[in-house]
Amino acid sequence: MKKIILYGASDYGCEVADHINDINDINKSPEWEIAGFLDDNPIWENKIRNDIPVLGNKSWLENKDLTPYYFICCIGNPKIKSKIISHLALYKVKYASIIHPSVIKSTKSEIGEGCIIMAGNIISTSAKINDHVIINIGCTIGHNTTIDKYSCINPGANISGNVIIDSGVLVGTNATILENKKIGINAVVSASAMVYTDVPAEMTVMGVPARIIK
Repeated sequence: MKKIILYGASDYGCEVADHINDINDINKSPEWEIAGFLDDNPIWENKIRNDIPVLGNKSWLENKDLTPYYFICCIGNPKIKSKIISHLALYKVKYASIIHPSVIKSTKSEIGEGCIIMAGNIISTSAKINDHVIINIGCTIGHNTTIDKYSCINPGANISGNVIIDSGVLVGTNATILENKKIGINAVVSASAMVYTDVPAEMTVMGVPARIIK
């Protein structure tokens, strides 16, 4: 089995651990051994989360032989996640992508390293999911859509075809993005928003139709 460390011991990290266990359960030979969590929040220090130890914070990485381990970052906030990935780059770690067995994915779609694709997602043909993207439970990703690094798509989002989502974007629960739209770098699409037009970088939109609020 390959050893994996989950960066992020929150409840979402525990969800990801459950997905890894689901992957193991469907394989005749389990694929992953969860070595533990890392988390920089002191509330998790020396804790056990879902029977998995919290090994420590980022200082745990120092003076360790990390070659046996794969890593996955279980942080939904794109800005925090990008900082963690930048720090991990100092150690030249290798990443896993976790794709739940229930995901329906076109063979012509692409998924980068360090991605988390959770249960019940549908990813259509020629979609491209770049590195360290989270697609949470029950989303649809349309044909020829691109989602750039660090972005997080929350549960139930519906992203139509030919959409471009730049890096660091947060898409809220049950939001809808219509076809041929572009969501700029670090933008936020609020929960249940209906996006009819392009969203500029760094902007937050909400409502039906979605309008810029800041």
